Amino acid sequence: MSNLETTIADDDAMSLRRDFFTAVQFLTRIPIPHDGDATPESYTHSLRRSVLFFPLVGGLIGLVTATVALTTSIGFSPLVCGFLAIGIEALLTGAFHEDALADTCDALGGGWTREQVLEIMKDSRLGTYGTLGLVVGVGARVAATATLLSAGWMWAMASIVAASTLARIAIIAMMISAPPITSRQSQAKDVSGMQTTRTLIVSALMTMPLWVGWFWLSPMTACGSTLAAFIVLLWFRRKILSRVQGTTGDLLGCSAFLVQLVILIGATWSIHHG
Repeated sequence: MSNLETTIADDDAMSLRRDFFTAVQFLTRIPIPHDGDATPESYTHSLRRSVLFFPLVGGLIGLVTATVALTTSIGFSPLVCGFLAIGIEALLTGAFHEDALADTCDALGGGWTREQVLEIMKDSRLGTYGTLGLVVGVGARVAATATLLSAGWMWAMASIVAASTLARIAIIAMMISAPPITSRQSQAKDVSGMQTTRTLIVSALMTMPLWVGWFWLSPMTACGSTLAAFIVLLWFRRKILSRVQGTTGDLLGCSAFLVQLVILIGATWSIHHG
């Protein structure tokens, strides 16, 4: 390999590492060393490329959540373990998707017009619809996690990690299939509209080790849960396109929460019908 080829390969590897750490920085609260040479333009470019790694980072987040749930199950009840696991995940992510769920519920529940929906979504205050959405959504995740623990560590681990990974794949699918709202000043506008089907395919293949085992353990349950999540994603996409004609960061985050929740609930089906 020539010196030029070596330099290009090193630059590509460095760029991929930068994009991965950008994804970690965006989706979690893990401190990442600041790049002193970075500019707003270079960060946006890296964030756009980092979407490829969203499912991988999501799977690693799910791995932490599952590990906390399984480790604490040694001394606590499944319900307590579920709360601890979801609580630690919220600390790790900064309640990223939970905040998106609450904002989306408030906006779609309280807004009558497109302008009202978008205005409410920007409001940091929590309303009735958002509160109810959090109670039901987080409560259902805790209950599903607790139920999965009773099926044994392997199924619980595989289900939680797969749900977390596939939820972030759903974000990419939404970015590709629904246009961003260009009238809003947001990172979603600069990032989501630039994604392609290639990103979706490569990301899904790259994260296969994080979700293929779940399908292998119980193909019927995994396929049924994924199909249900896909139907919910299609319904949500249709709803937001009819209400606001596009996506925002909150709507993308909410789509991930919904897919993850449906998959976790679906994964508990085999416990009662296995």
